[in-house]
Amino acid sequence: SVRKLLPSVYFKSFCDKFARNFASLYQQSIVRQKRISEAGTQQLLLDVYNVKTLLLKLPITGNRSKKGDDDGDATTTAPAMYVRMVQKDFSRIEIMLKLVGTPQDMLMDVFKVNKASLGVSHTEDLQIVMTLKGMKRSDQQAMFDRLGLEAQALNSTNNPTAAISSTILMASQSTSDVAAKMNSDLSQMRQKMDQFRMTLSSKPSG
Repeated sequence: SVRKLLPSVYFKSFCDKFARNFASLYQQSIVRQKRISEAGTQQLLLDVYNVKTLLLKLPITGNRSKKGDDDGDATTTAPAMYVRMVQKDFSRIEIMLKLVGTPQDMLMDVFKVNKASLGVSHTEDLQIVMTLKGMKRSDQQAMFDRLGLEAQALNSTNNPTAAISSTILMASQSTSDVAAKMNSDLSQMRQKMDQFRMTLSSKPSG
């Protein structure tokens, strides 16, 4: 496993980068959908919860196999900073899906309550939600007018997910860089381990 090949400090960094980039790619796969039904949002919320639960366990996976380790916190509790990061990244996805599953006549009120958790791109995020709900462009414009927001994305592009997708694309490119660096580091570590084994095997047993 990766844990066995990496020192503890590098494994923690691996978990942080993997979780953050996985969340970005997961969100990207959702916003690329043309439309999500109410039943679909409920299933996706369940999937997001399960994925988040698995990622929260990533830093402690395999810890219990260490013999003689009596520190319960070290083997069963993920770092607090890692937990907060994962919960924050997935909270944004969960809120977006809950808005998609909200009836249209209640969307404005629910959006006002949750917009602080959606980040800085309120207009783009709301447009993505309305597009995934299958709302007509005229209804989307009316919603923006009621909220006092400028629907810049509606007028500037035919792709309602362009703004957020471009940001997530940068994250996915970062993921490729991280993966390449990690593969290079692992390859070097394997070579050093092989050299170490050869050195040990060449020494006289007596």
